This record gives sequence, C-alpha cells and structure tokens, in this order.
Amino acid sequence: MRTFINTVGIVLIILVLLTFAMKNTQLVELSYYANIRFAFPAWTLVIMPFFIGVVMGNMLDVIQRFRLKNEIKRLKKDINDPNPDSNDSPELDKF
Repeated sequence: MRTFINTVGIVLIILVLLTFAMKNTQLVELSYYANIRFAFPAWTLVIMPFFIGVVMGNMLDVIQRFRLKNEIKRLKKDINDPNPDSNDSPELDKF
C-alpha cells in the first residue's frame, strides 16, 4: 500500500511540474554582470534550482549513509572483540 501511495504522489508531482512548464514558456533574460546575458524559459529558472537541491540533498544523504555504515561495522567489531581488555572505554573504568 505504501508503494502505491508513493507512486501516486510522484505521478502527481510530475503532472504539476509538467503543467507548470507548459504554462510558463515565455523567455526570461538573466543578466550576469554587464555584457553576459542568457535567455531561458521561465519554468527552467524555477524548476532547475529545485532539482539541483534534490540532487545535492541525495548526495549528502549518501555520504551520511556511508558514515553510519562504517560506524555500525566499528561497533559490531567492538562487540565481537574476544579480548575485552583491549577496549579503551572510560565508562568501564568507573566500576
């Protein structure tokens, strides 16, 4: 059921983005400094930053997943360590 809801949500978002793009086809001029000018459709200047943000957010998520995966491996290694004297944990010294 959850997959169905996610699919319907993605389809609705795509439909909204497509209708937005179809209604906003007029050219918008973007000036950079004095002599550099670019002309883009209006929908490009609105939707592209959104997609760039999505890509950057996913890249940061992948980096965090790798860090967490490495931490899980390290913690599993600490649990399975047959020599408990090798742990340098200050919490164990309190007892």
